[in-house]
Amino acid sequence: MQIELQFSSSGENVLSFDYQYELASALYRTLTARAPALAKELHDGAQRSRIKLFVFSLFNSEPKPEVVKLPDGRSGLKFGKRVWMRFGSIWPELLYQMADALQQAGELNICGQKFHLESLEMVKTPEFRPEMVYRPFGQAGFIVCPYKKAGKTLYQMPDDSEPGIPSCRELIAGNLRHKLLRLREIRPDIFENIMSIGNLSADAVSELPIRVEFLPLSETCAYRTRLVQFKGVNIRGFRAPVRITAPEAVHRIVWESGAGALNSGGWGMMELGRQ
Repeated sequence: MQIELQFSSSGENVLSFDYQYELASALYRTLTARAPALAKELHDGAQRSRIKLFVFSLFNSEPKPEVVKLPDGRSGLKFGKRVWMRFGSIWPELLYQMADALQQAGELNICGQKFHLESLEMVKTPEFRPEMVYRPFGQAGFIVCPYKKAGKTLYQMPDDSEPGIPSCRELIAGNLRHKLLRLREIRPDIFENIMSIGNLSADAVSELPIRVEFLPLSETCAYRTRLVQFKGVNIRGFRAPVRITAPEAVHRIVWESGAGALNSGGWGMMELGRQ
């Protein structure tokens, strides 16, 4: 499931270019006020170092965000008066608790910049076919494919420009299988249900056929990259449409919990692309 949040702002709200961590922190604070036990489990408990099975997008705005300079000289983004984002999770309790928490708070406060919640709506779940095209959601959506090698974290791109590590396609497919296994741990009933849609056994995850293809972003650009600092670490992501051919269980993971890694940090929220 996905929810879309519509906010209003003064039209003068400015956040740092690398505001993803601050947005994630604001969401955790909001959830803590409504469901402290769940928030603690996600942030500090059993889920801390595991895939959390939720995803959120960055802010989009109308007019589009404008690049400005902050007082300390860093780059910032000034958002328009209408701001929106999405939050998704295949874990129903988490999504419902987050929705209730946001409605109760009535706003998101990020570094003193207030974004007032105007509406919260469920996004219609698409009818999944074996082959689906997705794209990173909104104006600033990106996908991240990290891989650790020799103590370093490398980031693979769609053209597999980082040598000596698995391809971007392999990393995304492997991550989707990992998410299904995490779902089996957290909510085995939901796992069994979505696997049964395709008459798949619970032991079929490792053998699931998942084909990942990248489509060009435009006629002149295969993909676009973005480097962001998150908790002091440089993270490199990419933006490009993705065609995924797989059973419905996999498509539900993509739609409800994101593609690629670091979804709980604001990467990998997907929407339907041109089919």
